Amino acid sequence: MKEKLNWFHIALLVHMFELDTTVFSQSRVLAENIGTNAWAALIPLSAIASMNLLLYLWLYRIGGGQSVYRLMHAVIPKPLLYPVYLALAGFWIYIGGLTGKNFILISQMFALYSTNPMAIYLLYCGMVFALLTKGLYAIVKATTVFFFMFIWVNALVPYFATEWSVHRLTPYLFQGAEHGLSLHGLAESYVIFAGYEFCLFLFPYTDKKSKLFKGVFLGHWVITLLYTNSVLLAFGFFSFEEVQELQFPLISTLEYLELPFLNRPENLVFTFFIYPNLISSVLFGFAALTALREVFSRAKGKWLEGAIVIAMFLSGYAVTTLIQSELLIRNAKFIEIGLAFAMPAALIPIAYIARRKGAGKGA
Repeated sequence: MKEKLNWFHIALLVHMFELDTTVFSQSRVLAENIGTNAWAALIPLSAIASMNLLLYLWLYRIGGGQSVYRLMHAVIPKPLLYPVYLALAGFWIYIGGLTGKNFILISQMFALYSTNPMAIYLLYCGMVFALLTKGLYAIVKATTVFFFMFIWVNALVPYFATEWSVHRLTPYLFQGAEHGLSLHGLAESYVIFAGYEFCLFLFPYTDKKSKLFKGVFLGHWVITLLYTNSVLLAFGFFSFEEVQELQFPLISTLEYLELPFLNRPENLVFTFFIYPNLISSVLFGFAALTALREVFSRAKGKWLEGAIVIAMFLSGYAVTTLIQSELLIRNAKFIEIGLAFAMPAALIPIAYIARRKGAGKGA
């Protein structure tokens, strides 16, 4: 019997998956789309994600914790699902590549000025391949190590206390958004929570003792609190107008960090953000791998993993500028949150039918 994941490691997976390059610009995005004191909107936005997660919990209980692929195959002929699997795998590979390339392009702006971005991206894809070929349990172990290597960054917040002012927050709530409060603006603000839907692929790796959704909700709400903390820091460190103008407020905040024993500490701190971004790319690759294995069930060795990483590299290779990368990843995130709501809504009726079929066979 295979070892099952526990809630603690699941929480770390969800935490690291939700944390990607969007964290650098989230304060500006919130200021542009929600307005003053936009940090306060993160809690209700996170609550929407939690309500979406309740659908995944419902699906998990209806399906008895079975793989979603097994549920679908019980209702729909497998060949009819191949185009869906290929489309989803292609999207996950694409967004995984964009996540990595976006981080590389941002890092070139602030740290690796003269280094060829494709050379760094090639190394990045090499790390993705190394983790992807080891399987989910090795990915979980790496995620745990990376989490503890990264989480200390939050301990730097007290260093900014002397420059932080509550007066910069202003007494106004949700005023000054560029186009007023709108559904599009709320969607742009919501994308920072994309990633929790990965719990769908953890069903076969858990049992009742795993407490899957305890881990999922914990990971999601911990990252919510950290997001709120970072946005609140930016809104109290810069004026509201400055937050709207800065491309990456979080990085701009780090530039004010001064340590007596280290020159330009922001560059060192920034490099630690590679860990959550790497895990995000790996987990997108893993999601694609689960879909491709249903289509190419006879594939031997590590051919599928290799094909995924090559496709991921090519998707990043086509992106050459940061402006292009930011636009593409924003659009991809819109699709991702659409899938996050659509997948459980489509799968719950299928799970009901599959369960009734199973009950009929057992009668």
